[in-house]
Amino acid sequence: MMIFWRLILAHLLTDFTLQTNFIASWKRKNVWGCLAHSLIFLVCSYILCYGYLTDIWVSIRGIVIIQGWVAIILITIAHFLEDEWRVWTIQKFDSPDSVLFFLWDQFIHILLIFVFAPLNVPFYPEKWVLLFILFVLATHFTTIFVYYMEKYIYGQSEMPAFRKYFSMFVRTLVCCLFLLPGRSGMAVIAVLVAGELMFWILQKKRAALINSLLGNLMAVIFGIIARLVYYHAPINKIFS
Repeated sequence: MMIFWRLILAHLLTDFTLQTNFIASWKRKNVWGCLAHSLIFLVCSYILCYGYLTDIWVSIRGIVIIQGWVAIILITIAHFLEDEWRVWTIQKFDSPDSVLFFLWDQFIHILLIFVFAPLNVPFYPEKWVLLFILFVLATHFTTIFVYYMEKYIYGQSEMPAFRKYFSMFVRTLVCCLFLLPGRSGMAVIAVLVAGELMFWILQKKRAALINSLLGNLMAVIFGIIARLVYYHAPINKIFS
């Protein structure tokens, strides 16, 4: 599973952290945008999985044998096809680029990684991989998710740069505080979240308040999951 989690990190970096507005727009205009985006995944995967590229990742009865470097190429091709299909579907059938479509797209990408990654033990990701995954989920992934939810609720989404990066900063702190031992970070988390909510209430920014509520809820969920994995603890021992 170690390789699986590294590939998940490569995917998250590609689809969120390294997918700028320019690349996202380019993908919708022509096939070269999707190709460039997919090549970023290829490079990230090779870097993160370096040292395991010649290992056998998939073996079907000893007849079909796929080494790591081939598996990454196959996942990259599948990533490209999935993104092209999503763009084509939205444009061809005038389908709404909704939150459900977004989550379905992410599910397909993760499923493709699961198919080609070696699924050996241990199940838990390396701690440094977990921390990077947590950072991407709390920052860029949640920002995009909140964007789609705002579109669903209000019919549009407006996220000024200050609100975007301030909320990302708060969510990152919330997640990281969950990794402190014992209950030392819980009070700080409560004060931090309450402080941000009060800030937006005083600013009378209803959309920002929704952003803060939903974003911090996701940060808490990611933080709890990360704590479970980081300490390999059952749920009833998580804060002991």
